[in-house]
Amino acid sequence: MKIKKLFGTKDFYKEAILIALPIMLQQFVASFVNLIDNVMIGSVGATALTSVTVANKFYMVFNSTMFGLCGAAGIFIAQYYGAKNHRRCQDVFNINLVCCGLIALFFMTLAMFFPTFILGLFTKTESIMALGLDYLNVIKYSYLPTSISFTAMMALRAVGINAIQLKVGVVTVATNTFLNYCLIYGNLGFPVLGVKGAAIATLIARIVEMIIYSTLLLRKKHFFFWDFPGMLHLDFKLMKGMFRKAVPLTANEIMFSVGMAMIFKSYMRVDEYLVAAITVVDTVINIAFIIFGGLSSAVSILIGKRLGANELEEARENSVKLIFFGAMVSVAIGIILFIAARYIPLIYQLDDTIDATITTLLRIKACLLPVYVVNVCVFFTLRAGGDARSTLIMDSGYLWGVSVLVSTGLSVFTSIQLVPLFVVVESLDIVKMGLAIYYLKKGTWVRNLTA
Repeated sequence: MKIKKLFGTKDFYKEAILIALPIMLQQFVASFVNLIDNVMIGSVGATALTSVTVANKFYMVFNSTMFGLCGAAGIFIAQYYGAKNHRRCQDVFNINLVCCGLIALFFMTLAMFFPTFILGLFTKTESIMALGLDYLNVIKYSYLPTSISFTAMMALRAVGINAIQLKVGVVTVATNTFLNYCLIYGNLGFPVLGVKGAAIATLIARIVEMIIYSTLLLRKKHFFFWDFPGMLHLDFKLMKGMFRKAVPLTANEIMFSVGMAMIFKSYMRVDEYLVAAITVVDTVINIAFIIFGGLSSAVSILIGKRLGANELEEARENSVKLIFFGAMVSVAIGIILFIAARYIPLIYQLDDTIDATITTLLRIKACLLPVYVVNVCVFFTLRAGGDARSTLIMDSGYLWGVSVLVSTGLSVFTSIQLVPLFVVVESLDIVKMGLAIYYLKKGTWVRNLTA
C-alpha cells in the first residue's frame, strides 16, 4: 500500500506534465543561451569568464529577491485561482508588480553608486575587477525591465499559463545570441566590445522581453492585465497578509543567494584560476536542472489548487507522488550527464587543467542530482502551503548554519584544494534531504490560506 502511494494515475501525470513541460522547455532555452554566453565569453579568456561571473553575483541577489516576492504572490494567486476568485488574483498581481519595480530601482541605484565595492566583495584582482566593472555598469539597467517581465511570467505560471513564456523566451534568447555574436566579436560591422558587448546584448534582450510582456498585459487576453488604477490604489489589507508570507520567503531567498555568494568566495579564496571551471559547471548543470523549474511549478500549482479548494488530504498525497516522480526522472538525467561530462569541456577554449576540473565537478553534480530534486520539490510543497518558517530553516538556515560555515572554515583554516572542497560542500545536501523529509511529514504546510 505504501508503494502504491508513490505512484499517481495516468491523468495525474498527464496534468503534471502539461504544467511542467512548457516551463522545462522555457528553462532549457534560457539555460542553453547561458551556455552560449559562457562559450562566447570564455573564448575571450578565462579572466573574462570569471569577471562576468563575479559581476553576476550581485544580479543573483537581486533575482533571488524577485523570486521571493513573486513566490509569495504565487502562493496567493494559485490558491485564489483554486477558489475561482479572479479579482483577488489581479489584486495580488498589482501589489507584486509595484513592489518588484521598487526593488529593481533599489538594486540599480546600488550598482550605480557602489560598483567597485560590490565587486570588491569577491575579488581584489585588478584584471577581473576592470572587466567586471565594464559588465556591471551596463547590466544594471536591465534590472527594471527584468522585474516587469519576471512578475508577469511568474503570475501567469501560477495560474497554469505556461506556453506564452516559452515563446517569449525563444525571442529573448534569439535576440541575446545574435547580439552577442555581433557585439562580443565585432561581427557584421559592429565594434569588438568583448565583455561589455555581452552586457549590452543582455540589456537589449531584456528590454525586448519586457515590451512583449507589457503588450500581452495591455491586450487583456491572458488572465492578467495592466490595472493602473489598481496599482495606484493597492489593497493594503491584502498586502499585509501577503507580506506576512513574502517577508520570510524573500528573506530566505536573499539569505540563500548571499550564502551561495559566500561559498563562491570560498572557492575564489582556494583557487581563483579554477573558478572558471565552476562557472562552466553552473551553466551546464542548469540545463540538467530544467527539471527543477517544471517540477516546482507543477508542485506549486497542483498542491496550491488543492489547498485552495480545501482538498487537504489529496494535496498531501499528491506531494509524495510528485516528489517520487521527480526523483525517478532525475536519476535518468543524472546518468546522461555523468556520461556526457567528459565531452562538455571540448566546446570551450580553455586549458587542460580547467577541462579536467569541469568533468570532475559535473560528475559530482550528476551523482547528487536526485538529492537536489527531492529537496527542491519538498521546498515548493512547503511553500505552496505558506509554511515560511520551515522553508527558511531547511533552505537558507541550513545553507548558512552548515554549508557556508563549512566552506568558509575549510577555505580559511586548511590547505584544501578546490575539488575536495566542492565535494564536501555539495555532499551536505544529503543531510539537508533528511531535514526536508522531516518537515514534509510534519504537515504544517497542509492548510488553506484563502479560507
